[in-house]
Amino acid sequence: MKRLFLLTLTLCCALLASAQERGALEDFSGKLSSGTVSFQYTFEVKGDVPMKGNGVAAMRGPCYHIAGNGMEIWCDARTRWIVDRSAKEAYIETVDAAVTDYLSNPATLLISLNEAFETVADKEVTLSGKKCRKVSMTPVIPDTGLQSVSLYLDGSVPARVEITVEDGTVTLFKITDFAVNEKSDVPFTFDIASLSPDYVVTDLR
Repeated sequence: MKRLFLLTLTLCCALLASAQERGALEDFSGKLSSGTVSFQYTFEVKGDVPMKGNGVAAMRGPCYHIAGNGMEIWCDARTRWIVDRSAKEAYIETVDAAVTDYLSNPATLLISLNEAFETVADKEVTLSGKKCRKVSMTPVIPDTGLQSVSLYLDGSVPARVEITVEDGTVTLFKITDFAVNEKSDVPFTFDIASLSPDYVVTDLR
C-alpha cells in the first residue's frame, strides 16, 4: 500500500505539473524546470483497502516533497527518504533513473512521462456543476503498473486526477491551491539526524 501511495502521489504531481502547458503531457521537462510546482490535495483510494487522506506536495524537476497522513516523502533525484511519522520508521533508498520498475521507482516514470502515456480521449465534461476538460490517458510502454489516468482541467488549472492501477484500484485526487513558483528554493533533501532516537531507520542504499 505504501508503494501504491507513493506512486499515485508522485504521478499526480507529474501530471499536474504538465497540465498548464500546451497539452497535458507536452513539454513535461520544460514545465518542471521552469519552477517549483506546489498544491494541496485530498485523495480517496477505492479498492480492497479503502483509504482517504489529504496533504501538500511540491515538485521541481525529478525532485519532490510530499507530506500527508503521517507520511513524508523527500527525493532529490539521487536519494529518497520515506518517513512514517505514525510508525516512527524511516527508509533511505537510492534512486536509479535507469530502473524501469515504475511501482518501486516512480521518479523514472516522471522523467519519461511524455513518452510513457498517450492521450486516448479529450472532451468537455461537467464536474461538480462546472464545465471542465477531461483528458484520458493510457500507458504506451510495458510494466508501468498503471491501467489509465484521467486529468480534469478547470480552465487551465488542474482540479482532479483519477489513477487506475492494473489490479483495478482507483485513486481519486482533488486539487486546490495549484501554483508554479519560479523563484522557490524549497529543499528536497531530508536530514535523517533530525529524527528522534526512537525512530527505526532502515538504510537500503
